[in-house]
Amino acid sequence: MHLTVLFIFLFLTVANTTFQHPFRYQVPFTSTNDDQQKPSNSYQFKWPIRKIAIIGAGAGGLVTYREFARMGYEVRIFERDSVPGGNWHYTDEVPLNAPVPNLDLSEADFQPHLPPENVVLPYEESFVGLEPSAVSEARRAHRAPKPIWHSLTSTAPKLRELPWPEHTPLTLTQNHLQRYVRTFASLHQINSNDNNPNTSYNTRVERVDKRYDANGKEAGWSLTLRKFIETGPSSYKIQWWTEEFDAIVVASGRFSAPNLPRIPGLAQWAQLYPHLISHSRQYRRPEEFTNQTVLVVGGSVSGTEIAEDLSGKAKKVFLSIRPHEDSVFRETRNMYLSRVPKNVSIVPEIKFFHPLPIRPTDENFGIGVGEIELINGTLLRGFDRIIFATGFRYAFPFLPQYHNASLRSNETIPAGSGRPQPLITDGTHIRSLHLDSFYIEEPTIGFINMNLGIESFMYSEFAASAIAKVWAGEAKLPSTQEMWDQHWQRVIDAGGAYGGQFMYLGSAKEAALVRYIIGWLNEDAVKYGGHQVSHTSLDIS
Repeated sequence: MHLTVLFIFLFLTVANTTFQHPFRYQVPFTSTNDDQQKPSNSYQFKWPIRKIAIIGAGAGGLVTYREFARMGYEVRIFERDSVPGGNWHYTDEVPLNAPVPNLDLSEADFQPHLPPENVVLPYEESFVGLEPSAVSEARRAHRAPKPIWHSLTSTAPKLRELPWPEHTPLTLTQNHLQRYVRTFASLHQINSNDNNPNTSYNTRVERVDKRYDANGKEAGWSLTLRKFIETGPSSYKIQWWTEEFDAIVVASGRFSAPNLPRIPGLAQWAQLYPHLISHSRQYRRPEEFTNQTVLVVGGSVSGTEIAEDLSGKAKKVFLSIRPHEDSVFRETRNMYLSRVPKNVSIVPEIKFFHPLPIRPTDENFGIGVGEIELINGTLLRGFDRIIFATGFRYAFPFLPQYHNASLRSNETIPAGSGRPQPLITDGTHIRSLHLDSFYIEEPTIGFINMNLGIESFMYSEFAASAIAKVWAGEAKLPSTQEMWDQHWQRVIDAGGAYGGQFMYLGSAKEAALVRYIIGWLNEDAVKYGGHQVSHTSLDIS
């Protein structure tokens, strides 16, 4: 396969590449001069947009529902969990074990379970006479319990419509935030107990496919949906059906597809003792690790905070971190590491898991005799449990047609090939987005809160307003070519390749992007009609 390479020198020297088009608009991600800006021909949508599907009922999805509903759209929101809240729906129930090695990204979050071929939809299957553990496993696989732990706290995020009372503590528990998000859902009558026909809880989107009219023209999207219904302690049923929409908003979050590093020997350890090796998304309480020696792998927020949480109960806690050369994350990581208690031993990156002796008849044998070699040659042993706080990958199993794992970080689909540029490649980023919200290949697919380094509650209000106004014709996107021009310039500014920093904004870029969105939407509202987007100085500071 011939692949277009994104190195900067190609942009400067090679004719007829994607980068030959001049960058025309100054947007917050770039350093383009004002004198390079030129008028734009706006993008023309292929069909009218009135019926919207929102995938996910976390804070971003709920805000998006509000924005679309108050603009008069017909809106449906689908949530695989039993209640709204997204990551802030804490339960003691834990997700299934993370696979080692990582699964392909087309099924890394979940493996889509489509209805049997040739059945007439809607279709239903019942499962009876099961062990309660089998029902539990099916439920957990469907709803995906969220990756937060009992003692987790956060600075108080806010939705402008629902301000916190005066004297609210700066730091709140996960229980406060769970209730806050559900209060917002109730305010708009889309909580799980509101029986709103526009909501469908316990419903997972298995597939999103292009829809065509009777003349073979593109006409929207068809969603294949799967609902899990627990009918008793030993039974459940699955319902499948399809619904048609004009546009889709993906608000399914960034923390669903666990990432485990490819460390030699790890797969054997995980295969022999899957209950002793886990991903941080399964961590709930430190009491489970009382008097145990625990190795936590990962030096970012989850790894450092879990190590701190364990330090009062575990016999000994080790925290393995790797050198971090990315300037974008170095300061933040150093802040997290500064909070690690002194009784936690910080050790270097893991190089190798030495093979474990296989003793299948001894369930209590464990991993304690196994040796772990660090990159500096040190050998460690004697661990009872290992927790990998090594993050998540971007993945959208319901959009497999826009995944392409064959591309490296500095490669794209060749221009003129007739194939779309993908959204997902290696899972470290999402590519092919305009303003991180519109899929350039298909701008009737929008994304909410996919960036790192943002205040997601506040940011979602402006991103959702932008998508809703664009689809209503109250704001205009640039032409497809100009959206690509801006996108490629952003790649150039990022060093000529995609990567783990690509979706990171941080407070300064977030504020710049919010200012840009507000100015763009309000300027276009004067031209094309529609309401002005309100803001305060706190929104854009």
